[in-house]
Amino acid sequence: MPFDLHSMSKIDLCLLPTPIISLNRLSNHLDGPCIYMKRDDLTGVAFGGNKNRKLEYLLADAVQKGADIIITEGAINSNHCLQTAACAAKLGIDCELVLSGEEPSNITGNLLLFKILEVSIHLVDDSQKRKDLMREREEELKSSGRKPYIIPTGGSNALGALGYINCIAEIKGQAEELDVNFDYFVHAAGSSGTQAGMLIGKEFYYPSTNIISITGGVNADYLKIETREILKEFGFMFNVMNALNRIPIEVVTGYEGPGYGIASKEMVDTVRLVAQLEGIFLDPVYNGKAMVGLFDMIKSQKFSNEEVVLFLHSGGGPSIFNFSQAFC
Repeated sequence: MPFDLHSMSKIDLCLLPTPIISLNRLSNHLDGPCIYMKRDDLTGVAFGGNKNRKLEYLLADAVQKGADIIITEGAINSNHCLQTAACAAKLGIDCELVLSGEEPSNITGNLLLFKILEVSIHLVDDSQKRKDLMREREEELKSSGRKPYIIPTGGSNALGALGYINCIAEIKGQAEELDVNFDYFVHAAGSSGTQAGMLIGKEFYYPSTNIISITGGVNADYLKIETREILKEFGFMFNVMNALNRIPIEVVTGYEGPGYGIASKEMVDTVRLVAQLEGIFLDPVYNGKAMVGLFDMIKSQKFSNEEVVLFLHSGGGPSIFNFSQAFC
């Protein structure tokens, strides 16, 4: 291996390894490939989710640098912000969130959990203003004697990518235990960090598989650029640029419905079906729409019935409560 994953500074926050389960009833219903699910909604802190894996490395870096307050950003019901605030609380570190959107009259979902954590929140009216305010707060906190540490959107940078490199290594070991080869990994693409980590992990741990990244409404070209930037950052940081330059980046679109964070009939029907067949709830923003994409690919016979697909459940469960009108 060109770098030693196990030598990286890491704080154990997650319940790992997360299980891989066979979705037998769903596979039979769809009459396609055998579908498994990687349950990263069960990572442990704050209802679980993929960001906890990234935070194991990011918060280790923050602690090493003597940080006493974390600043991060996201939409008003951001899963990343919830997991960051909860993990910071677990470590006894203060946290401030810069959120875009208007506070609704009915507090539910992740916003309710922010209130329970009593984390400091700064609201802006659009996502373009979040980074500016984070930098302003960083300078203000420094001038008052604090030691702030900024975590980018989704924990998506080279350090955060280590979380999903580790996940791919974990999956490889589980596949050997299960005596199965996963021909495809399907996941929802959001802030590019999970995708970048998976692509690097595939390169070094599981080159025989194919990764399908499906956007829930974030612009595909933007995601490709952001993912490439993380790959470059990682390549320079760990001196593996030659190995990463040749990695193709693909983002599948067409399943986002009316747009990011907006319900579609296909998403609602898909979330219902998975819940009714497997007792598993997918979030409507990311995983629900990625599963819509997987269903359509199965229908169009992208996979043979002999192939095996692993779907990443990346968490986000509390956001389903913001979509009650779509399901009722």
